[in-house]
Amino acid sequence: GGPIPPYFDFTMFEDDSWLNDGDVVVAVGTKCGTNWMMTMVHELRTWNQPELKDFEDIFDVVPWAEFPQHPGIIGNAKARIELWDKRGQWNKTEYPFRVFKSHMTPKPMNGPKNSHFQCLDVVGRPKVKYIAMTRDGRDVMKSLEKFLRIHTKEFRTMWGGFPPPLENMEAAFDFCMPTENIPVLGYIKEWWPYRNHPNVLLLHYGDVHKDIPGTLRKVAEFIGLKHIPAKAFKEIEKRVSIEFMRARDKRYLMRFGHNLDKTIMSDKGGLIRTGGIGTAKDGLNEELDKRFEEHMQKHIGDDSELMKWYKDRMK
Repeated sequence: GGPIPPYFDFTMFEDDSWLNDGDVVVAVGTKCGTNWMMTMVHELRTWNQPELKDFEDIFDVVPWAEFPQHPGIIGNAKARIELWDKRGQWNKTEYPFRVFKSHMTPKPMNGPKNSHFQCLDVVGRPKVKYIAMTRDGRDVMKSLEKFLRIHTKEFRTMWGGFPPPLENMEAAFDFCMPTENIPVLGYIKEWWPYRNHPNVLLLHYGDVHKDIPGTLRKVAEFIGLKHIPAKAFKEIEKRVSIEFMRARDKRYLMRFGHNLDKTIMSDKGGLIRTGGIGTAKDGLNEELDKRFEEHMQKHIGDDSELMKWYKDRMK
């Protein structure tokens, strides 16, 4: 399929000179725990700076690189960064490194792109670190169904009626498959060849959910924070728990626009839910399950190692 319209601006990475060596890009797949991983990385980098831990909105401290905020600045990286600067917290010198959100995937090693999402220069920027994370595609569909339903009318109007509200799981499957206009299996297929690169950490949501303490330590080591004491890790574990984040869900409304006084989501929140493995089971029927199995075989069935790695962590 073509590029997903209209608030993914792929031009931001055509010239990535705004990225600095040492930056961390949290390039998690759509609805695969992006806010969770962004929060983990922010909590880790501020482990000994309690005055920098709290934030009003996650975008204040971790800008979303390809999100243009309003249609007037699509293709304008300078205007995008000026909006980030208005927030005043993303580029603090006190941080050991800056962090950015993205849903993009690496440029292909060889041959043409398979999707417009393939724009991260993982090889050409070896001193930029990339954290990727995938998830059971059926759970992605369930989360996406809810996510697209709670966008505000104001936001849809700004972006020409996009995204469409989805009524159920079947509508989510129809929206994403088989074209993968939002990469699900395409996402992991495009990251998989880079899994052993020193500047890439590839995770599966299933592993993270089962072992949050271990994940925090793995991420800390990857981003160069190797001396966080055990007591600090305990505090971070508490602050990245679903319970802690849900109690502060207004941090994840993702303000947008010229004055940063609006939100993508309804003021009821909804971005931080229960999480978990197998969350799709309530809306999944035998037909949809079969569709996903066929889709999985089509996209990653030719790589037995990838298939095993992906499926083993869906349980």
